[in-house]
Order: sequence, then structure tokens, then C-alpha cells
Amino acid sequence: MDSFPEDLWAMVLARLPLKIFTGFKLVCKQWKSIIETSFFRDLFISVHQNSASSSWSLMFNDRIFPEIVAHYQCDIWGLEQSLGSCIESFLTNKSHKDKNRLAKVEAYSDAGLILIHEESIVSPYYVANPISRECIKISLDPLHKEFETRKCVWQWGIATRTENGVLLDYKVVLTNRFLLNTTKLSCLIYSSQTGLCSQETFDLPSFSIYSCFRSPVSLNGSLYWLASNTKNHEAVLSIDLYDGSTRCRFTPFPDLEITIKYPRACTPCQGFLMYMNIVGGATKKICLWRLQSEGWQQISKISIGFILADYLPLTINPFDAETAYFWSMEQQHLLYFNLHNGKSVIHSQLTRLERRGHDHFMVPISDPRAMISLHCHHIGTSQANFIQFVLPRWLYRIPNTVRRV
Repeated sequence: MDSFPEDLWAMVLARLPLKIFTGFKLVCKQWKSIIETSFFRDLFISVHQNSASSSWSLMFNDRIFPEIVAHYQCDIWGLEQSLGSCIESFLTNKSHKDKNRLAKVEAYSDAGLILIHEESIVSPYYVANPISRECIKISLDPLHKEFETRKCVWQWGIATRTENGVLLDYKVVLTNRFLLNTTKLSCLIYSSQTGLCSQETFDLPSFSIYSCFRSPVSLNGSLYWLASNTKNHEAVLSIDLYDGSTRCRFTPFPDLEITIKYPRACTPCQGFLMYMNIVGGATKKICLWRLQSEGWQQISKISIGFILADYLPLTINPFDAETAYFWSMEQQHLLYFNLHNGKSVIHSQLTRLERRGHDHFMVPISDPRAMISLHCHHIGTSQANFIQFVLPRWLYRIPNTVRRV
């Protein structure tokens, strides 16, 4: 092995899936040294640039049966099971010493990290990568008085900052899920750079918020919540955790004056926050918008007729803005809808399995090396209760926390 030049090893290793790299530090120091270079990262991304997508899952917010849709077995990561199964295995392995300790996921990030809470006397929190199984305990004490009260229902989020393939730091954010007629938003923010918590208050722009927040979407260093005001006008509330200028935005949805079919919900796709819905009366159209710095930009609008009459929206493919997924509860069919040309494909020949007493479907897709699975326990609920967990196209290592006092 020592006779092989490092550039030759890099060419060989770049053709392996990322899951293999998670154990390299235990196998060979030379390999570990190679994969941690920027040259190797650029080479890996170049080799896999034609791969259709990375692994991703659509999760349900109640965290009991969390996974709704799962896409895996793709070339980039090489996972043989869904992200939900990887997380479940990781949590089970982590808490096997204390069977009475329940661990659950509180938040997901766009860098492949999750926030874990263990319900115990100490009640610790962890930031972890469920694939590499890196895990770091974080300290949220002492909590500020406002955040110690049990009168509030807390909502967690985790934002990350990356640069040139390196995860520089992350921030864990705690907010009150219920905001009642207020113009202020108080957050408890933990920073991995300092290892400390601080309380920050943001002025809510435009008008007062009267809302029950859903789990936030983590994207490009910002967190995005669904919110509404006292007039029940829905909007996206966003906070940029790394921009020192205008950090808090309130962006009303673009179809407030139009009849819509589904409850509003957003999803990340190709680095942007996307919003999809069916609008109109007799002549229905499916519309797709992308959130830009200046507001919503409509990128497609297609007449659909009756093709989606019996289908519920699931999500948009996070790596392909033209592909949306819908599910028919009555017919038990999965539908792929092309948001660019209006064409659709119905998958009716599904392999039915059973997991934990609930239906579980395996779906063949265009890439023979990939797989989509469906867990139908919660599909009938609102899309607003779903959140995507997407693995990036590169393996980010969790930065070490340096506590400064």
C-alpha cells in the first residue's frame, strides 16, 4: 500500500460511496489523510457530478413514526437503508446502556446533522451525524428565566455554516412555538464556536404575529418557519443566523388572494426554499414558487385538469425542482408529476411490506441503484407537518466546540 502514490489512491477512493469514508480513520491513516484534503473533496464531487441525487427522507414532526418517504441506495452515500432507519439504529445504539432513556430527534439541518434530546434526569442534548455516528454533547445551561417556564411550548432548530466543503460551525436555536399578538421574537441560541448560549430578541417586521410555528427548515445558515398574522395571512418567517444586517424577514405567500387546494407548506430544493400549490377555481393550475432575496418568484404554472384530483402532495425532490411526489390514499398509488411539462407517471405496482404494524411500500424508480420507500401511517395529514432531511453531497465533520469564558 505504501508504494501507491496518493493521487492514485485518491482516484480509487473517489469512486467509493461516502458511507465507506466514515470508518476510514479506524482502517488506515493514509486514507484518512487523503479524504480530508480539498483536492479529494473536489475530485469526489467531480466523479459523482452525474449522480441523480443524494439520500433524503420526508419526516413527520410528531417523531413517533417519523419517516413518510425515503430515497436511498444512491451512488453518493451507498446507504442500504433509509435515513429514518439509520437514525433509529443510531439512537438505539446510543441509549442501549439505559433502556429507560428515550432519545428523540428535535431538529434537522441541511448539513446532515440532527439535534437529539435524551429524556432523563440530566436531560442532555447532542448534535450528531447519524451516518458517521459522530456525536457531541452540548450544554444549554444555565437557561434564561424566560426559557425555564413550562407555560411555553418550545421549538428547536439547527443552522449550519459551511465553506469549501468544511462545516465551520453550527447554531442551535430555541424559540417559543406559540407567539400571540407580539412584535418580538426571543430566541435562545447556542453557538458551537463559543460553546455558550445567548439570548437574542428580533423585531418581527411588517405586522404582529399570531401563530403556531411548525418545525423550521434549515437552509444556508437560516431557519424558516411558517407563520401567520392576526388577519390569518400566512407567511414565511426567516432568521439568518450568520448575516449581521437584516436578519429577520417576514415574506407573505404569493397566493393569499387566490383559492388554493392544499394547506401551505415549503420545502428546500437546490439551495432555495420552494412553495407548491394548486390554485384557481374551475380551471386549476399547479404553481411553483422559489423564495429569492426580493420575494417569491414563480417558476412554473401548469394546467392539470383532473389528474391530481384524488392525490395528496408529499414533497418536491430536493435535487430536482421539476419533480413532485403525490399520493392517492384511495388507490394506494404514488404519482410523479413533472412541474415543467405537466407529464406524470403513476406507480401502482408497489411492493407492500409491514413495519411496526403499518404499511410500508417499496417503489421502483428510474435509477436501478436507488429505492423509494413509503410509510403510510401519516400520509393523510397536512404537508405542513412534514419536513425534509437531506444528506448533502459531501460528508461534513462536526467541528470541535471551543468553550471561551
